Amino acid sequence: MLRPGPLPKHYQLSQILRQRILQGEYPPGSKIPGEWNLSQEYGVSRGTVRRAINTLLHEGLLRTEQGQGTFVVEEPWRTRPFLSLSNFNEEISRQHQQPKTTLLECAILPANASIAHRLKVNKNEPLIYIARLRYANDQPIVYERRYLAQKLCPGLMEEDLEHQSIHQLLIQKYHLPLIRTIHTIEAHVLNDDEASLLQTQPGETAFYIERLTYTLIEGNEYPAVWYLAIRLGEEYTFCIQKMSGNGLN
Repeated sequence: MLRPGPLPKHYQLSQILRQRILQGEYPPGSKIPGEWNLSQEYGVSRGTVRRAINTLLHEGLLRTEQGQGTFVVEEPWRTRPFLSLSNFNEEISRQHQQPKTTLLECAILPANASIAHRLKVNKNEPLIYIARLRYANDQPIVYERRYLAQKLCPGLMEEDLEHQSIHQLLIQKYHLPLIRTIHTIEAHVLNDDEASLLQTQPGETAFYIERLTYTLIEGNEYPAVWYLAIRLGEEYTFCIQKMSGNGLN
């Protein structure tokens, strides 16, 4: 059920519905309950339900059919594989492979001019920097880095960052509503250092992924996490911004 606190109700509901989809309660191709039914089940307005559903429509997990209702997309994660790398373990497990994460570095760094501009913080403000390798069957396939202001989650460096989702820690433990995400993904040619980390050859084609995630603090929107990753794969390039038609998700 929905919890009292700073997380918007539509955001909490979208998280619950997403989990029900990923756990197979609403299998691919199935019709989800209508707005009225969901509003009764969770004790929220139909407008709140509509915003939660809009979030999942923009993520590619749901689709609508005129006059028929809202349905779970068939094989949604194969259609939009990069929408949530916080679900890396689930994604790899669905491919019948063994996921693993190795923490390469976790440190406090002063924000340089470029990062300060990106995260809208003061230059030299303390940032948490996290670098990790993500594996499938002991083959590294993602080299990822994150920057976020230390003041948002001062205890994050003490967490087990190899066995816990950073995304879920920010939401559940540090109560940061992650309301909007901008992804950019483009083709990338690995240099020597990147190829060494990913145990492949320099010049190999990969994807460069950049993701800026926003939070809500006292009713105002702020960039919270700048995520950069290089991922081996063969999918196409796209850029998305998740936003509902009536406001932020």
